[in-house]
Amino acid sequence: MNNYLSIPPETRIALNVSEANRLHRYAQAQAEMAACAGRNAVMAGLKLGKLLVELKASTDRGEWGQLFKASPNSTHVSNLNFDQRTANRYMRCYKTAAGRLANVERYLLDAGLSGEPVNDLAALVDKTTDGAETPRQMMLNLGVISTRKRTTHDRVKPLGFSGSGNPDGAQALTPMDKLANDLAALNLPPDELERRRHQAEQDAACLLKQLGTFVDQGYIHLLRLQERELFAESLAAYARKIYNVDEQRVKATMDGLVNGTTTL
Repeated sequence: MNNYLSIPPETRIALNVSEANRLHRYAQAQAEMAACAGRNAVMAGLKLGKLLVELKASTDRGEWGQLFKASPNSTHVSNLNFDQRTANRYMRCYKTAAGRLANVERYLLDAGLSGEPVNDLAALVDKTTDGAETPRQMMLNLGVISTRKRTTHDRVKPLGFSGSGNPDGAQALTPMDKLANDLAALNLPPDELERRRHQAEQDAACLLKQLGTFVDQGYIHLLRLQERELFAESLAAYARKIYNVDEQRVKATMDGLVNGTTTL
């Protein structure tokens, strides 16, 4: 005798829809919790940086370094359980963030980081850290840490748009890198030249699509006025480079030949 419970298709669909909705709510809640935790971590990082700046100022000469190591010669009962390099990074974060503000806003930031009630504290932190959502992103945005160092294997960059998924941002080529790419392109075989041309056409279309989405969907309005002006000026500067690309390419190649930094 068959004892298996038979579930009607309609019931199975209803159950799956209910489970899908539950998982969606759970995913959204977890994402909001993660974002909140990240912003709290950024806030804590700035508070730590301010505290360390004040702590360093209150220590006697030579005593600051002793706080990072438990040694018999240390006069301090307690020691910090992170290294001095980490402390320096957090202090630089605080100093750089505070230095971005005018006097009144800086006073409010210091007051809020010291525990006083400041209504605009979250907005000030967001402003000074460029909207960082993690301590690492804060350090990157404030220039406290940098992306990985380039090696000799990175000298000549391959063509192709990396897209907005690149966490390190666009890597600008040095004049020598640009010249190396230009010289390499002089003797490209026809099939490789055609491949690169096709890639360039795809990249141009992708850039235009992303730029159109950024502007048409209203994301441009999320930028502050000065940021929008800088963005527009940057676009204009790239437009001038595009118009003069052939002239610049020839000039760079000729300069390299004249200076003896490269040969054909």
